[in-house]
Amino acid sequence: MIRTAPKRTYWIAICVSTFLSLCCIFFYLQAKKKLDQEISSHIQTVGNVTVQDFERTVHDNIISLENLKDRIEESNSEFMEYFESDATRIMDQHPAIQFIEWIDHDGIIREVHPLSENRAAYLLDIKPIEYRYDDWMTNSLNRKSNMTSWVHLTQKGNAFLVDVPIFIEDEFYGTVTAGMDFESQFNELSKNFKNFTIQLIDEEGEPFYSSGTIDKESFAERSEFTSSLQPNPESNKTWSFQLVFGDSALYTERDIIQKTALSYGILISIIVGFLIVYFLRWRHRTNQQLEINATLTQLNKELEEQKLAAQEASLYKSDFISNMSHEIRTPLNAILGFVDILGSKNLLRNERLYLKLMKNSAQNLLGLVNDILDINKIESGEVEIYNQVFSPSENLKNVIATYETQIAENKLHLNTSIQTLSNSSVRSDSSKFDQIFTNILTNAIKFTPKGSISVAYTEKVVDDTLVIDVEISDTGVGIPENKINEIFNRFVQVENGTRKSHVGGGLGLAITNELVQLLGGTIKVRSKNHVGSTFSIRLPLSIASETEAKITSEIRDLSDLNCLIVDDNRINRMILFNILQQAGIHADSVGSGNEALSKSKYINYDVVFMDIHMPDMDGFETTEKLLQISPLSKVIGLSADVTVESIRKGKLSGMNEYLTKPIDKEMLFQTLNKLNKTKEAYQNIYAS
Repeated sequence: MIRTAPKRTYWIAICVSTFLSLCCIFFYLQAKKKLDQEISSHIQTVGNVTVQDFERTVHDNIISLENLKDRIEESNSEFMEYFESDATRIMDQHPAIQFIEWIDHDGIIREVHPLSENRAAYLLDIKPIEYRYDDWMTNSLNRKSNMTSWVHLTQKGNAFLVDVPIFIEDEFYGTVTAGMDFESQFNELSKNFKNFTIQLIDEEGEPFYSSGTIDKESFAERSEFTSSLQPNPESNKTWSFQLVFGDSALYTERDIIQKTALSYGILISIIVGFLIVYFLRWRHRTNQQLEINATLTQLNKELEEQKLAAQEASLYKSDFISNMSHEIRTPLNAILGFVDILGSKNLLRNERLYLKLMKNSAQNLLGLVNDILDINKIESGEVEIYNQVFSPSENLKNVIATYETQIAENKLHLNTSIQTLSNSSVRSDSSKFDQIFTNILTNAIKFTPKGSISVAYTEKVVDDTLVIDVEISDTGVGIPENKINEIFNRFVQVENGTRKSHVGGGLGLAITNELVQLLGGTIKVRSKNHVGSTFSIRLPLSIASETEAKITSEIRDLSDLNCLIVDDNRINRMILFNILQQAGIHADSVGSGNEALSKSKYINYDVVFMDIHMPDMDGFETTEKLLQISPLSKVIGLSADVTVESIRKGKLSGMNEYLTKPIDKEMLFQTLNKLNKTKEAYQNIYAS
């Protein structure tokens, strides 16, 4: 047993860590204090400047009236002839001025502009108005401008009434008066501020202007600025100015940096403490190497046990994925199968809509399951690349044709350009080729609410390789710049959180990228947010010989096939039976492996569809025994279990092909066509 280091070692480490942590806290508090002072100073500066701007705006409007007054006095009242035109010009220059009046020395409004909107005030005698006449007369006789509080007007609305007295030959002639509402000008001054609230209150305590929606109760005192504003230099009346700022982005960023630095500082302090412990303990144990070696041996043993446990956990993971794949795909197979069957019936419009929604939901769920299984295969390194002969241009056309109806239903315009050299056939994995462009095309449909989708295909021959270039463009939502470099990573989505508007697990593009690399190609993306995206795929594919291409293009009549369906699920048997029946193929069905063996003793079946998960005797054992009875039968594994391990066991048991549920009718008939060709080839060889 290793002897522990002296307690003094730990006390030294604790003291050093504590000292360093206290230093970090001290420097953090100093920095925070300085930051608070800076932000408070900044708010005071902004508040003072804003008060000056607001005050200057009010003064400018009053000065315009004083200029009009000066012109009337200098012209010995002759300028009154131009009162209306000059009032119009002043109002055009100062949007805060709602109207301009001339009130004679008796307190009667003799002129008002514009008249149509203020007719109720024309010839109004202000002497009976208590709040108005006394201040008006007192300030006018003292040759001072007068400004009321925020008052309700006789005509309508509210405004500040500003009176500028006119004296001609030292005799009181009346006042030039304007109704002012500064909201539009104050809004112009306020629009450059974000995350703020401004409120102005007149000398009577009446709020007359506010902007912003910040609740000042939510912020500290340093975020609030209050001051007084003197609207009229010749009056002792003042307005109350209140301004509340939310935390600015700069302050928040610096605060986060400081807190992060504090966290790192404390973490480093702790690490330093651990390093001290480690160093002192290492020095203390330099004479205990034998004991340390014994400890390492024990640790190696434990690590080996952990490794075995991890391998066992990995096996459990594979079993879990296998079981979940089977349990989820089995009901999906039933749902999609019955949807296809019901789709051929004469249904009401609403019933067809519900059927379509049901199919879309089931296909979305199936897509998520497939993505998870594909990622699992890629992670385990057990993805198989099949060597199949096909025409890439024709495959792409088929993929596009599959989604033409959906594109049209979404009211999108489809543009295609397929430029081929000679419809060359290639040797590669046809299904993975189709999956690549299916993923990209469905992505374009999903993220394009309006506009168009374009598909451009070109090819060129380089030595014995057909290099194809495909661009799929859309006018959809696009990809933000901060997401463009990680869009091919797993579980990365443009939208996140509870406000997502598109379904998906964030695996489609990751799988597509992996598949493109498996086929030796490259994929790139260009995108602009809210404009659209363009995915460019280049694949170098080996050119197939003319003989291979010719054999592949042949299609056989399948109506002469005699098939047996082996599945313990009655619904799955019904669905497959209906699919085969629509193609004119005769089929029997049984619910267990024992029944399949009994049938095969008396009937030679061309093709046997074999489920995997069955009671008493699973599909692998049934296949081995059935081929002993009927060696010429072709067995197609058909299961919701799509794990690599199940597919491998299926091939080892003698299955010719392995298809997955829910049933892909196109893949099903392609497989039957291929097996039918193989059957005829064997018959020809046997006949010769």
